[in-house]
Amino acid sequence: MESLLKVPLILSSAIALHISFTTKNLPSSKEIVHQTLNEWIFTLLVKYGFPTIKAFYWAVSFAEIATIACHTTDPTSVSVIRDTPITFFFIFGTALAITGGLTRWWCYRTLGRFFTFQLSVREGQHIITTGPYAVVRHPSYTAGMVQIIGILILHGSTNSWLRHSGVLDIPGLKLITFAWLAEITLLMISAVLRVSQEDEILKSTFSSEWERWAEEVKYRLIPGIY
Repeated sequence: MESLLKVPLILSSAIALHISFTTKNLPSSKEIVHQTLNEWIFTLLVKYGFPTIKAFYWAVSFAEIATIACHTTDPTSVSVIRDTPITFFFIFGTALAITGGLTRWWCYRTLGRFFTFQLSVREGQHIITTGPYAVVRHPSYTAGMVQIIGILILHGSTNSWLRHSGVLDIPGLKLITFAWLAEITLLMISAVLRVSQEDEILKSTFSSEWERWAEEVKYRLIPGIY
């Protein structure tokens, strides 16, 4: 019965990640800012990495739910893939993952059509200073990092289902997991490097408007720190 309580939490973290890595706002070619090497890498991650990150996460989520269903319907069954109980790290990681996802969604709603994965300045765009953008200048990156940290805690802790159930003993799955982690790591590094470039573009485009905003919202990612 305890394991069944995990199901809505597993689905919630998967939905949160799916929302965070999905946007329908596509700028035109004339709105996209000239790409640096880091922006080229980030664009490739958006185009090819985001779909695979989402697909892998949904696959792991459904696999864990299937394991829970199997052990719940037949508790006496002997399965190679073990079920795992709810732990503090499961709850904590899920809370961070959902919080990060909801904050990213809040950023999407606040920026509206101006929110794109591509580094761009859209026609009619202006500096948004409300909602999460009144706290830090790049809250979507902060939220994304909180979400990723939550996911790593959720699935990377010692007693997590991914590590403790035996599923990684399936041939090839450990390699796929490492490749997924490499994508996530590269994405986080690229996002941090992107912050400075995004600030420079906004500053050069909106000048005094950006200066006033930067004076009021001094920190880029973490209030009081950075």
